[in-house]
Amino acid sequence: EALWIYYFSGRMPETVEQARKTIELEPAASLPYAILAMAYAQMGQRAETLGAAENAVRLADRPSVMATTAAALARIGQKHEAKQLLSKALEQAKERYVCRFLVADAYVELGDTEKALESLERGFLERST
Repeated sequence: EALWIYYFSGRMPETVEQARKTIELEPAASLPYAILAMAYAQMGQRAETLGAAENAVRLADRPSVMATTAAALARIGQKHEAKQLLSKALEQAKERYVCRFLVADAYVELGDTEKALESLERGFLERST
């Protein structure tokens, strides 16, 4: 997805711009809101992060979206909310796929590097079989 390319290349203004365009085309899609929240969090824009995260959570239909949003919330200091959302994502992950890299990112933002590494290892093991 193009939004991730902008995000992981560190191009936050372009990530925001493309996420907004995607939301205009698909207002019911949760992932663009989650990535928008991540970009705003990286830029230190707390109010915007909270707004995008609220929409992502409202529309969230996948554990990976919840994990992404949890990482954004943790980055701006909303640790309790982030932990709750990550817990919900992990509960859903018992039935549905969750990208373990995104879970690891949320754990990093929460300051739990041990669980982040465990998540990455689990993702590797799940996908290598």
